[in-house]
Amino acid sequence: MARTAKKDAVLRRVILASICAGSAILFGLLALIQFKPLLEAENYTRDLRTRFGQTAPISPEVVFLSIDKQSYNDVLMEEEIAAHPALAEMSTGSWPWRRSVWGQVIRRVAEAGAKVVALDLMFPTPKEGDEELLLALDEFGDRAVVGGTFEEVSNLGRTSVQLALPAPLAAQGITEIASDNPSGRVGYVNLWPDADGIIRRAHYRRTFQDTSAISLSGRMLEKAGLGARIPQGATGLIRYAGPPTFNYKAIPIYQLFVPSTWEKVFQNGATLRGKLVLVGPYGNWSKDFLKTPYPNPMPGPEVHLAVLGAALTGSFLHLPPFWASPALLGIAALLALALILATSQPVLRLVLLLLTALGYAVLTFFVQDKLSLILPAVNPALTLLLGGIGCLSYEFVLEQREKRRVRGMFSTMVSPEVLAYMQADPDRFRLTGEKRTATIFFSDLAGFTTISESVTAEDLAKILNRYLTPMSNLVTKYGGYIDKYAGDAIMADFGVPVWTDAEATSHAWKACWSALEQQERLQTLKQELKAEYGCDIDARMGINTGEVAAGNMGSEQKFQYTVMGDAVNQAARFEPANKPFDTHIMIGGRTYEMAKDKIEARFLANMIVKGKTEPVPCYELLAKKGELPATKAAVVRLFEEGWKLHAQKKFHEAIAKFDEALALDPHDGPAKAYRKISEGFLKSPPPDGWAGEYIQTSK
Repeated sequence: MARTAKKDAVLRRVILASICAGSAILFGLLALIQFKPLLEAENYTRDLRTRFGQTAPISPEVVFLSIDKQSYNDVLMEEEIAAHPALAEMSTGSWPWRRSVWGQVIRRVAEAGAKVVALDLMFPTPKEGDEELLLALDEFGDRAVVGGTFEEVSNLGRTSVQLALPAPLAAQGITEIASDNPSGRVGYVNLWPDADGIIRRAHYRRTFQDTSAISLSGRMLEKAGLGARIPQGATGLIRYAGPPTFNYKAIPIYQLFVPSTWEKVFQNGATLRGKLVLVGPYGNWSKDFLKTPYPNPMPGPEVHLAVLGAALTGSFLHLPPFWASPALLGIAALLALALILATSQPVLRLVLLLLTALGYAVLTFFVQDKLSLILPAVNPALTLLLGGIGCLSYEFVLEQREKRRVRGMFSTMVSPEVLAYMQADPDRFRLTGEKRTATIFFSDLAGFTTISESVTAEDLAKILNRYLTPMSNLVTKYGGYIDKYAGDAIMADFGVPVWTDAEATSHAWKACWSALEQQERLQTLKQELKAEYGCDIDARMGINTGEVAAGNMGSEQKFQYTVMGDAVNQAARFEPANKPFDTHIMIGGRTYEMAKDKIEARFLANMIVKGKTEPVPCYELLAKKGELPATKAAVVRLFEEGWKLHAQKKFHEAIAKFDEALALDPHDGPAKAYRKISEGFLKSPPPDGWAGEYIQTSK
């Protein structure tokens, strides 16, 4: 049975490991096929880490000139508007402004010494002022950039991508946006979002019609001599400099041309010297807003600034190598298994799983925040939780099955209270064999063969049921376990499979009290059965306490929880040993020592049982403590005095004491038995060395 239990334990661990491994494989496959709900959840956790983590540093090399209004008529005074032709155009209220304004912006910024000036604007169709804009682009082409765009065009149900260049430069063709053309003055303004519409990645170059095109920010970096800052592969995961409106400072573009602000804000151009200047629409009026990891939409120019700033400061996030994700899933599965095996308490297991998953989520935050490394959060955490919960579910099924097995084995053999205790936690006791101290009870009906021959088979079954039912109830009343029935015989164990009393040795006196109450109930039952079936019943009982081997005994196909050992055999021999003494309940010496504060008993014999050479003390169980009648107590005192005289080979004095006891109770069986034994020893003395031992001649 121990080998079977070991195999079961190994099988259990294999199944738990398989559940955890299955969880890892499941989420690995879902990640491989880009399962949308998990992908969205992963992106969401990544965005949360971005929102609450540290932001990229603001690059001091960047200046943002914002077109924050369609008209500055309500901001500028007339004398200020008259200070520069560009201001007059900006204040007309007509949008878009004449393209000559952008030529003047390029000229003012470039002449101030900026490394590069870029317009986050598109000029797709020819308009008034193109000549002035083209003139500025030609003059400052080594430092000026304007926006182009890739557009999806549908025609006859087909969708294609076309490149739209600024009208003043359209004649130059695609080479104007080519990344290998350092003289090019166009960069695409497209910002490609992920599948959920959120922009997390910068694309500094993209291939179009076999030509490598460069982005607006990429072109700015190239013209500023900082092309080496573009990440390898020309793409990168952006670490934003902050949420919308809380990153790069926006300077209204009109301040370039107002003398007072040109002097105060721009320090007569010194602020722009050596800088990368981005010009773009900024404000609700522009309707140029994009989705980023932050809750609120971000103005398009701010996203370009984030792309530009990420390259300048090296503030990119990085994905781990391809093997990291399956490795983390494997680690999560192993952690789930370890946590399940660490404790048997379901609630504690669940708490540990949740805390570990939470701890991993916190770890991914700090790794991304401090090391710029984006670890997958959702799949490993779900692997851990699903693996752990799957194991918990399996363990729950096992536990319920074990409870059903316990209920099936013990429901009719122990009290409901003990059964509930055993079912609540089957691990409190073992079914595979263990050494335990227990009290064993045997009872048998006297003259059962005679009874069975005097009644019909049907009546015999009724008599047995009438007898066994109340006797069994009195066993379970005191926490005993009905080990087995053998016809009219009952074997019961006290102290196994579990013992719920705080007093560890109480099984001894409870077995005794159970026997006493059985004898008391038997007196009423005898009268009932005599009246109904005309038969007399009586029962002899043997009780012994000692170390036993307890567990499931039997074959692989059929087994039963029982006890075995010398203490069991001794209890079985005590039951028939009542017959020569005409007693009803015989208990062993250890039972007496454990129960003597709760029972009344008299020493009966140092008995050498069949097959043994050493004597064992045995007692007659008489009553619960304090309930022995005075006359019976006197009989017991006289008997014990007589027994001591008999053990000293003073047989005449012993017979006199036994006669005194019989005078008080002529039916006292032990006194009768020892009077007869003493008389026998007068005729045939015992051998030398004899000290009162009684030899049991039959089992």
